[in-house]
Amino acid sequence: MLEPLDLLAEIDAVNERIRDAGRQRLELVEQFNRELRGLIQSFEDTPDTFRIYVDLVKRLERIARRVEKAHADGSLDYTEHFDKALTVLKKRKFETATKELDRIPVLGLLPRQRQLFEEYKRAYAALRSRCENVESEMREMTAYYQSLQHVEVASFDDLTTLATRIDTYNNAVGAFLEDFFKQAALYGVLKTCIDASYHPELGFPRPPSYENAERLLSFVRKEDMAAIPLHRLLEYAKYSDNKLAHYVADTTAFRQVLESNITWLETLDDIKRRDALKLSLNELGTSLVVKIPRMITFLSKLGAPTEMLTFLRDMQKLVTCGRYETIRATTTVNRKHVEKLQRGMHVDDLKALQDEHVLLTKKLKELQEPRAVELRLA
Repeated sequence: MLEPLDLLAEIDAVNERIRDAGRQRLELVEQFNRELRGLIQSFEDTPDTFRIYVDLVKRLERIARRVEKAHADGSLDYTEHFDKALTVLKKRKFETATKELDRIPVLGLLPRQRQLFEEYKRAYAALRSRCENVESEMREMTAYYQSLQHVEVASFDDLTTLATRIDTYNNAVGAFLEDFFKQAALYGVLKTCIDASYHPELGFPRPPSYENAERLLSFVRKEDMAAIPLHRLLEYAKYSDNKLAHYVADTTAFRQVLESNITWLETLDDIKRRDALKLSLNELGTSLVVKIPRMITFLSKLGAPTEMLTFLRDMQKLVTCGRYETIRATTTVNRKHVEKLQRGMHVDDLKALQDEHVLLTKKLKELQEPRAVELRLA
């Protein structure tokens, strides 16, 4: 593909040839050329029958009269080529007619002019777009490296350590909750989960209706079911009335109170696969300031292992002293870029963009706006 300056030179050369030949005369030559080539394409694969011959001759005669008139008016050049093409076409010598048309030297100048101009427009637009993009990249890179000035390389190591500790805690709290819901007494589980659901940041599912959840709590205590585990209660829901009657005094009341809470209870039973009490580096420090103290309080009530509570207290200190956000900030940046900034090597990246921008600006100044080029087309 030609460079924009080369395209301009080519356009000028074609313009000169079009001016010499005359645009109107060229347009007429192109018109007759298209009509004759269209006839060739329509008839070259047809059978040589009298009906087709008559149709071809009639169409050729109409074109011949127009060629003769244009010749008489002095508005058409290369009439001898058209006359020869018309003559051999009557004899169905399509290949000979095509060769005769190909001998016209000015054919294709107008399409070539338009093609070159379209290529120039695309090349000019691409050059301007790249120039604007480089300018934007320079601003973004400058702002980016400025934002890295307060990032410490040590934070990357701290980030790796913290991410590992968070993963360890998340696995541990998931396993702890699984065991808790398997073994803990039903009344305590329900009471704890209702209390926890009032704090969305803990990640516990909220019952569809707190009133119905409290009714379930009262029913469990009244029916002397407070000590069974949650999964046993869910098993009761699958029993027939006859079998259920061995475990529950009022089976109708049991089914009524369970029906309005069953989805919530099943979600609680599946709590180990939820995000309850888990942490993520995606969370803002402002959110953790509220969340972590509640997690510590909640897990303490459940009798969580000391190492889990110790980790949460360490996290609380990181958040309150501001170190957490410093560490978390490194998740969005590249360590190599920070090291490059500290060694001053980022200047080379900016210099490369600046040099490219200077070069592209110089090229644009050497070119003409596409509209100006179009107005100069012959």
